[in-house]
Amino acid sequence: MMNLKNEFLEKRNLLEAARQILKSEFIGIDKIIDEVIESISSWYILSEIQEKPVVINLWGLTGVGKTSLVNRLVELIDFSNRFFKFDLGEKQGSFSFRDSLSELCENNDTSPIIIALDEFQHSRTIVGPLRTEKETDHNRMIWELIDSGKVQYISWKRGLWAFEDYIHTLAHLLTAGVQVEDGIITEGKELYCSEMKIAIEDDNPILFVNGNKYETIIDFAGTHFNLHLNQDVSKLLLRLSGMETIEFLKKVFIVAKRPSVRNFSKSLIFVLGNIDEAYTMSNNFSADMDADEFHKESLKITIPKIKNALKEMFRAEQVSRLGNIHIIYPALNRHAYVKIIQNELKKVASNLCSFTGLNIEFDESVVDLIYKEGVYPTQGVRPIFTTIHHVLKSKLSAFLSEILYKSIHPDKLLFSVKHKTLNCEYISQGLVIHNRQIEITTVLEDMRKERKDDTQAITAVHESGHAILSAVLLKTIPEVIHSVTSDANNLGFVYSKFAWNYTSRKELIPRVAMMLGGYVAEELIYGKEHLTTGASGDIEKATMFLSVMYKQGGMGKTPVLYGILTKEEKDCYHNFESVEKEIKQAIDKALDLAKITLTTEMKLLLAMSDYLSDNKILKKLETEKIVIENISKQMNFISDGTNLYYRNHLKKMVAGNEHQQSVNYEKAISLNMKRE
Repeated sequence: MMNLKNEFLEKRNLLEAARQILKSEFIGIDKIIDEVIESISSWYILSEIQEKPVVINLWGLTGVGKTSLVNRLVELIDFSNRFFKFDLGEKQGSFSFRDSLSELCENNDTSPIIIALDEFQHSRTIVGPLRTEKETDHNRMIWELIDSGKVQYISWKRGLWAFEDYIHTLAHLLTAGVQVEDGIITEGKELYCSEMKIAIEDDNPILFVNGNKYETIIDFAGTHFNLHLNQDVSKLLLRLSGMETIEFLKKVFIVAKRPSVRNFSKSLIFVLGNIDEAYTMSNNFSADMDADEFHKESLKITIPKIKNALKEMFRAEQVSRLGNIHIIYPALNRHAYVKIIQNELKKVASNLCSFTGLNIEFDESVVDLIYKEGVYPTQGVRPIFTTIHHVLKSKLSAFLSEILYKSIHPDKLLFSVKHKTLNCEYISQGLVIHNRQIEITTVLEDMRKERKDDTQAITAVHESGHAILSAVLLKTIPEVIHSVTSDANNLGFVYSKFAWNYTSRKELIPRVAMMLGGYVAEELIYGKEHLTTGASGDIEKATMFLSVMYKQGGMGKTPVLYGILTKEEKDCYHNFESVEKEIKQAIDKALDLAKITLTTEMKLLLAMSDYLSDNKILKKLETEKIVIENISKQMNFISDGTNLYYRNHLKKMVAGNEHQQSVNYEKAISLNMKRE
């Protein structure tokens, strides 16, 4: 019992040490690390009593550290020699799951192992809107592994087909007259020896099955027939006749061909994947997106949302096999990115110091530049590393060679960024003894500059339309408005953060009006003949929004679930004609509402558009100031959405102060109020 206690405490301490090391090395995912450590603790400490694999699902955007975290954890708990990683993006070849599984199955050690199934989204079994099952499932055995830990494995046994030929030869010899008793040839010795190319020895008995085949029999089917030593095989064969021997050898061959069952029930399985169906914002590659806001949006992704996304990719029974341990990575916030950049710069400084003996420091301006040029919130940390190389590492040799060329003797180098140049101050005993600047290319910063051209003017009007309708119809001042971005496919955008977290029927038309506000604003300012294609994404977004609301959300005249007829979704209504007519009518109403509102607020539209045609960005406080100064009438904006209508209304009803027949629906979050 004392040994068990000591082992328990040792493993627990090792796991806690791993937790702290991971938190020091991986920035911004402390909660994820805690969840992973807690999820594996029982497996790590008490794996002997485990009957099925422990499956831990890690979901997140690319570049947030899913794979790196698992790799490092494996090292810290000393499982590197018992770790098997599969890339499910590889369908064929030596790195495919099916071929790599051979390495795992050839591992006869029954001790606990760790398995990582990376890029799991590529193993999807359902495709298309009709939820069609893929004809070829290269990774079928994954589901056996995840479910029970047991997989049927067909291993290639050397000499299998030569053994089959040997059996056929023995059978033909019996047909030709060779006779056998108790495993010894009694008739036809000459024929047997001639065929087998062995010498005849008159005094010695000739075995029907040569002794050099015993090890093959043990290798092919020894466990099945309880034969472990050559003498075990000999005792068995020396009791058989010729035909009985043939029948036995055929059974050995059948067992050798049969798939063997490998048991990995004591394994820990990590399922790693990027589920775009859940991370719907992952398709936005803009570097102008605010990392903190993107982080907040990612926190809204829940386990039910992940499971619903998985159902679009896998059969329902397959989703259930993944279990309920779903750990969801958030997008990194600004603080995490800055900390990661600072840590990487410390590594650069440490490596340079080891190489040169110089003290290396980086000013905050270097961190700021790398953040501006390297952070794409949907792409994680990978772009940061390439930016550090491009902005800094590729230029270090030039700065160091300056010491040799100028024959200076600094003890410290201080790097900073000034006016699109990387500046290095060579310092000796606290005094700057030399200075050198190298020009750097700032691709994103160049693209973010005000253009003050037609494109920015069009974008300014377009985004102002969205922003004004957000303020007037939904009483929400946008967090930020961009009329210039670094994204060639997205010239500008508006980000509004609504204070409430539900969608009511009353706000459908105002929301769609806001989505179409850019289209309407362009038409009002520039005329219908000068409309551009910049609203195509807005039109798609509005149409999809209404489609979901009416076809799935019960917002139409009849609360019916509409769906395409599939094998798994037969309980849907499949006639779309009536609901699609409602969608078109809703878009027409939204367009009318947008036109009426923006026409009324023309002064505000012109003022905001004018500002954004000269300036690339409007933040919330500046936007609110422009709105208040130019709006047609005073308005109270919503900042707290916790008790706008529903709770207070319920309490009034309960108190008897209001009857259901006299509900004033016009008060619901004050959307689309009639103008006086």
